[in-house]
Amino acid sequence: MVAYMTPNTTFELKARSHKVLSLRILKGDTTTILSRLRAHLGEPNGLFRDSLLVIDLSNLEDPHTAINFPAVCGLLKEYGLIPFGLHGGNSKHVLDATEMGLQPVPASLVSATQGVAPAAAEPVTETQTIAATPAAGGNEDNKTISKTVHSGQRIVAAGDLTILASVNSGAEVIAGGSIHIYGALRGRALAGGSDNTEASIFCLDLEPELIAVAGEYLVYDEIDGNLFGKTTTITLQDGKLNIVKLGILSPDEKQSPE
Repeated sequence: MVAYMTPNTTFELKARSHKVLSLRILKGDTTTILSRLRAHLGEPNGLFRDSLLVIDLSNLEDPHTAINFPAVCGLLKEYGLIPFGLHGGNSKHVLDATEMGLQPVPASLVSATQGVAPAAAEPVTETQTIAATPAAGGNEDNKTISKTVHSGQRIVAAGDLTILASVNSGAEVIAGGSIHIYGALRGRALAGGSDNTEASIFCLDLEPELIAVAGEYLVYDEIDGNLFGKTTTITLQDGKLNIVKLGILSPDEKQSPE
């Protein structure tokens, strides 16, 4: 964990695991936040570059304090950080954050991760968060997407998330529960938020930039190459990701007749 602490603390910057960050703002003095962030982050190409980040206002000393999201997000991006979500705050905070492209997220999704794309991604313009359809007859937290998730798009669900197509390189799907992808996973899939260790990921064709369950993750280069292109399920066992190939469902393997 990395934290910036003084007797008169303004914020804490915590790494929940490598390249998993939350910026918990405790006081809303923008000038102080920016100056101390600059001092703490160091060089623009430093430790936290390319890390996804959630701005956390759940412990704001004065809940009515205005937050200058354009200034804060601008500085974070200057240092290579990728602010994508907001946790806590009042309705005005949520509205202002939404205008900056930040997606309100529940406590279980405060942590997120970011990996390096293994191959040329689709052209990314502006990140777009897509509204998912609640699963029929079930928990409203469970969501279903029927179309391909393209580069630059992000899907967020508080419960389980089902994708009835592929997740392309440069796209991201995040769920507080499990993720089911009935197509190829070529982007990033983060299941279980920061602490749901029972969550899992299923996909018909594994070719991911990054996979994560409850904050534990693997990037493309850390995955056994024999699993690429296979139908797999990913779970968390003994604090580590466990990838199991479901051979009979793999595109290049046929089930033998009984």
